[in-house]
Amino acid sequence: MIGGNDFVFGAVGDSASLEACARIIRRAWPGVRFEDLGTGEKYARLGDVPFGSVRELVAYPNKEAEAYWDADSPDSPENSMLYIIAREKDITVVLDNPHTAEMKLILEGIQGALWAYVESTFARAA
Repeated sequence: MIGGNDFVFGAVGDSASLEACARIIRRAWPGVRFEDLGTGEKYARLGDVPFGSVRELVAYPNKEAEAYWDADSPDSPENSMLYIIAREKDITVVLDNPHTAEMKLILEGIQGALWAYVESTFARAA
């Protein structure tokens, strides 16, 4: 079951930022599977996600975790799903337990990727 730990990253919440988050997650979870919460459409590969139209994305580490969530199973393992929300001025990542080594790496990676993106966006504007 997803906890209520929200991590809000100040960033341009556009499709490039959402895709950067998904790429970081894929590094930690090579078998990651995605779901567009707006449409319910599921994607087995990062390249299939239409980032231009997605605002809320769920990531599962593998097809087994996805099946647990699809079955609404109370036995869903901790941190078996990440919920990513892209808004105009931020990206929010919701997860169960941020204190595991895996989640710390993912969150640090997302923070670094978003910071680099914001820096490059403002550098181009200057």
